[in-house]
Amino acid sequence: MNYELLSKLAMEEAQKHKNEALILKRRNEIIHEEIAKFENLIEKIEKENALLKEEVSTLKEEIDSLKSVLEFKKDENSHYSHYS
Repeated sequence: MNYELLSKLAMEEAQKHKNEALILKRRNEIIHEEIAKFENLIEKIEKENALLKEEVSTLKEEIDSLKSVLEFKKDENSHYSHYS
């Protein structure tokens, strides 16, 4: 009888560990899925960041170009203002 009780307890303990292992396995899968989602999100953010940096650079070049045109117009107006 003692052996039957010990066997039953051992089987219950084994089942308990099996259930815990399944729970931990599923939790691990969920964590890996979340990590993959975050990695994709980081990749998208990095791409968007690169695009925004390009846009900023383009806008700075456009500003510099417009400043040059404005400066040219000012110079042109100052040279020809005495003809008015």
